Amino acid sequence: MKAKIILSAILAVVLITPTFAYETVSCDSDAVFTGNSCTQCFDGKSIPDWKVIGFLSDEWINSTETDMILYKEIQEEPRLVNLNPDNAQWSQVPSSEGFWEYTSEFDNIYSEAEDGYVLEAGKKITWIKSKLEYGYQLGKNTATTDENIGLLIFPLTSHALLSDGSISPDDTVHNECVLFKSGTPTDIIPPVTRLPETGPAESAMLIFFAMIMGFVVLKMKRKA
Repeated sequence: MKAKIILSAILAVVLITPTFAYETVSCDSDAVFTGNSCTQCFDGKSIPDWKVIGFLSDEWINSTETDMILYKEIQEEPRLVNLNPDNAQWSQVPSSEGFWEYTSEFDNIYSEAEDGYVLEAGKKITWIKSKLEYGYQLGKNTATTDENIGLLIFPLTSHALLSDGSISPDDTVHNECVLFKSGTPTDIIPPVTRLPETGPAESAMLIFFAMIMGFVVLKMKRKA
């Protein structure tokens, strides 16, 4: 019984560990990328039932030789598209209200002269992130293993600042997309309603705790 309790604790820790940077893949690797106008694509891997995807953020990278400007008023919030609604259930926990927030790094590049957010050529910043206690949760999932079930899209629209001081009327739309596939179904991880309010240091402690608990379980099994 004790071993089962400890195992449940480990699973809970694994469930809420942060999502780190995804691996970049070619946008030609899956038709779902081109079908959603993705301009930069990532592999979100296969995920199990009840997995919560949190600690999300997006970088704005100006790889051009021209300063770019962004207006909050015309931005769309990141969204997760359910690619298999008949078999996969997605939800935002604890809710969709106030899910995303702009970073202080982004606020610092506001230009009063331009009345917008200016990113210099060759620079990059983290401009938007999910709140620490918020995430996307995959609920009951009956999709076949490795079948496409979700696409997380980070849209960003910016304009070039021209050499004469004017702003280009043509917008630059950049859609970063993360593709998630169905993992092996499981019924041993219970649903959760929210992510813990943790930062990088606390997250490292959670991972360390999971390693210690794994050692405890292994030792108990050997004694049994």
